[in-house]
Amino acid sequence: MLIQRTFISYYISYQNKSFDDEESVDGNRPSSAASAFKVPAPKTSGNPANSARKPGSAGGPKVGGASKEGGAGAVDEDDFIKAFTDVPSIQIYSSRELEETLNKIREILSDDKHDWDQRANALKKIRSLLVAGAAQYDCFFQHLRLLDGALKLSAKDLRSQVVREACITVAHLSTVLGNKFDHGAEAIVPTLFNLVPNSAKVMATSGCAAIRFIIRHTHVPRLIPLITSNCTSKSVPVRRRSFEFLDLLLQEWQTHSLERHAAVLVETIKKGIHDADAEARVEARKTYMGLRNHFPGEAETLYNSLEPSYQKSLQTYLKSSGSVASLPQSDRSSSSSQESLNRPFSSKWSTANPSTVAGRVSAGSSKASSLPGSLQRSRSDIDVNAAAGAKAHHAAGQSVRSGRLGAGALNAGSYASLGKRTDYGKLYHVLSLISVKTSSYTLIISIHSCYLRIVHMF
Repeated sequence: MLIQRTFISYYISYQNKSFDDEESVDGNRPSSAASAFKVPAPKTSGNPANSARKPGSAGGPKVGGASKEGGAGAVDEDDFIKAFTDVPSIQIYSSRELEETLNKIREILSDDKHDWDQRANALKKIRSLLVAGAAQYDCFFQHLRLLDGALKLSAKDLRSQVVREACITVAHLSTVLGNKFDHGAEAIVPTLFNLVPNSAKVMATSGCAAIRFIIRHTHVPRLIPLITSNCTSKSVPVRRRSFEFLDLLLQEWQTHSLERHAAVLVETIKKGIHDADAEARVEARKTYMGLRNHFPGEAETLYNSLEPSYQKSLQTYLKSSGSVASLPQSDRSSSSSQESLNRPFSSKWSTANPSTVAGRVSAGSSKASSLPGSLQRSRSDIDVNAAAGAKAHHAAGQSVRSGRLGAGALNAGSYASLGKRTDYGKLYHVLSLISVKTSSYTLIISIHSCYLRIVHMF
C-alpha cells in the first residue's frame, strides 16, 4: 500500500510539472498532455485559408458572378446556352431503351425524397437525350407530357441547384422543340413566374431566363394570358418583369399569333402606363412601340384615351428613343397640335398681297360648299345683325365714295385699291375661313371689327 501511494503522488506531481512548463520542454512545441487542454485560437479574417464559407456555398461551383446584372449568383442566357450541351454524352439504340430511361427519370424527379444530386443528374440526362436526338422518336413526346408534373416539382425545389437545372432543361426543350413544347410551356410558366420575386438570385434569374427562352421559341397564344395576368400582380418585381416579357413577346411574335388577344394587350398596356411603380411604367411604355407595329389603330385609340399628362410622358419617352413616328399624326410636332394649326396662317397668308388673296377666294368659296364639318360651321360664326348694319352703312356711303380718288390712282395695298364691295367682302370671307380653321374665336371678332372699319372708311 505504501509503495502504491508513493507511486500515485509521484505521478501526479510529474503531470502538474509537465502542464505548467509545457513551453520549456522541446522548445516551443507543446506536449501531448497540454495540447488536450489548449483552447484553439480564433480564426483571423485576414487569412484567406481560415475564411468561413457561407451556408450553401459548398457542393458545386459558383454560378454567375458579381459582374452580372443580377449580382452575385445570377445567371443569364449565355450561361444557359453553355449548359445546354455541357452534359454527359449518351447513345440511344432503340425506342424501348428511350422509354425505359424516361420512365426512370420521371420516377426520380417525381419523388422529392431522392437525394438532390440524383434529381439534378436526372434533369441533365433529359438534356443528354435531346443532344442524342431523342426528339426524332415519337415516343419521346408522349413521355414528355408525363414529365410536366415532375418538371414543375423540380422548379419548386428548395435546392437552388435543382431549380437551376430544371430551368435550363425547360429552356433547352423550348429551344429544340419550338411550338411542339406548347403543353409543357403552358404548364411550367406559372411556376417560373413564382421564382421571379425569390430572394435567391440564382433562382430568380434562372426563372427569368427560362421565360425568355420560351417566349422566343414557343409562340403559343395560350401563353399571352399567363403573362398579362402577372402584369397586375401585387409584387412589384413581378410586374416589372412581366412588362419586360410582354415587350419581348411583341418583338418576337407574328401578328397572327396576337390577334385573338389584341384587346387584352391594349388593356394591359394601359394599366401599365398608369402603374404605381415608376420602373413598371417605363417598361409599359416600351411595349407601346410593339403594339403600334402590330395594331396601329388600337395603339392610336389607346393613346387618345390617356390623360394629357400620360400622353406627354409617352411622347417624351418615344422622342428620347427616336420613335416619334409611332405617335398619332396630330401629336408628332414638339409643341403638339397648336403649332401645326398656327403654321399655315403665318406661312401662307401673312405675305400674300390682295390680288393673290382675291385669286384664292374663288377656289376657296367653291370648296367651302363641299367640305363638311368645321368649314360648314363658319356660317354660324358670322353675326347676321352686324352684317345687315354694315350693308346699310355701305349703301349710305356710296355717294361719298364717288367723289374720292379712283382705285387706279392709289398705290396697291391701300384700302381704296380693294375697289368694289365684293373685293373686300371676299377678303372678309377668306379671313373668316382661316379663323375658323385655326379655331380662334378672338381672331374672328378681330376680323369682323376690321371689316366694319373698312366699310366706314368708304
